[in-house]
Amino acid sequence: MARTKPTSLIRGEATLSSPWFSNSWRIINQGTELARMRRFPRLHLSAVQLADGTEWTIEPDGFAVVRAIDTHGLEVARITRRSWWGRHWDLTGTGFAYELISHPVPRRWIVAVGGAPVAEIRGSLISYNTVDIDAPLTMPTVAAVLAWHVIARPWEQAAAPRGLVPRTRVADSAVLAAHDAAQGF
Repeated sequence: MARTKPTSLIRGEATLSSPWFSNSWRIINQGTELARMRRFPRLHLSAVQLADGTEWTIEPDGFAVVRAIDTHGLEVARITRRSWWGRHWDLTGTGFAYELISHPVPRRWIVAVGGAPVAEIRGSLISYNTVDIDAPLTMPTVAAVLAWHVIARPWEQAAAPRGLVPRTRVADSAVLAAHDAAQGF
């Protein structure tokens, strides 16, 4: 993984929210917008822009692996499925390694280190249009973004578009077009 400058961190309570039927998301922590995300459903990609201007692309990389890639094409972090039903994931990046574990209560997940909770992620009873994060310990924003991607969009991580569609000039230009479109959101 690429060495990167320290990224934004989530402390305490944060909210990921999106209007109904929208592909735009925001992460708000302590009254400050940490990041904006835009999904490109047909491409199975999401573009992320942090408040400091840092940009990532979230994309599947083979079956059950999702990566955060910076603008130089370097991997910043990844999340990898570890259970058949998708209830246990490894979440790793520069300077952190977590587990994302499905809680027995529906629409609740725990981010843990060695089984000890670092944060809890809760979706509403109806949808994942609003996701609350309670992080008593500081957690990198990229970890929350990758967790959101596999929790709220499980079919996208399973789609593995790079595995199903050969890498061609047309496919690569679609990824670049998605990145360019994200610049304007």
